[in-house]
Amino acid sequence: MLINGRSTGVAVEDATNPSGTLLSLQRGLRLLETIALLNGEATAKVLSHQTGIKIGTCYHVLRTLEEEGYIVRMPGGRYGLGSRIAFLYDNLRVALSPAPELLEIMAQLHIKIGETTYISGWYGDTIVLQRYLEGSEAVHVRSLEIGYAGFAHARASGKAILAYLSEDRIRSYFSMQPLTPRTATTITDLDLLIDHLRSIVRAGVALDHEEFSEGVSCIATPIFDRRRFPIGAYTVSMPSIRLAARRTVVTTLLLEAATQASATLGFREAYPPPSALLKTHDF
Repeated sequence: MLINGRSTGVAVEDATNPSGTLLSLQRGLRLLETIALLNGEATAKVLSHQTGIKIGTCYHVLRTLEEEGYIVRMPGGRYGLGSRIAFLYDNLRVALSPAPELLEIMAQLHIKIGETTYISGWYGDTIVLQRYLEGSEAVHVRSLEIGYAGFAHARASGKAILAYLSEDRIRSYFSMQPLTPRTATTITDLDLLIDHLRSIVRAGVALDHEEFSEGVSCIATPIFDRRRFPIGAYTVSMPSIRLAARRTVVTTLLLEAATQASATLGFREAYPPPSALLKTHDF
């Protein structure tokens, strides 16, 4: 097929599947994700095996991605991510960046606590990780990178934000986000999760006790704008054994940071505001 005089590499009879999505684009995206995961060890045969894409089709899609700069071919027939991925990532970072004042508060929180510190917020209708600073003795959770949007039900940041939405909005959010388990302690029942979110409102902070990653626990506090809307959250992450000893001081510092950040955004009431989720349950 030709578009503007250029070959798309898509056969007309193979352009779409029954849902109307473009098969070749789906294959290309699957190959890109697999190349990223294999970190420079991806050959065409390995990619074909990992993705289930036939080897001939795999070569065609790889050539297209290479021509467009999204992958590079390296010695030994291996493939790596190309410079166009960096271009996309740089633009995503700009789009996701919180207000400078919120980043400064996060930096001060990080200095006081010395542990890995995150700020998360909304990007469209999804809660994403926006920035983070690693602690001096951090246990890095690989999947938690800037732009990560999965498993809001298992992340302290996601739960801190969701706890201040209405029950209808929470149910709507998870109609598009399956409650998939990450660990044995992940909550995977929506009714139980909503009850858990109510307990977060009463406690004032959200806790992820090895729900996202075994051996790692997190505490998060929501950030509100002048309309009382939870626009984001600060999170502190550390090995569970360290958090057990530091929970009180970490909670205090997180609440101070979130209160300051909310005031910066024009929130002028007592922190935190009432939650619509608690109102619909208690009254």
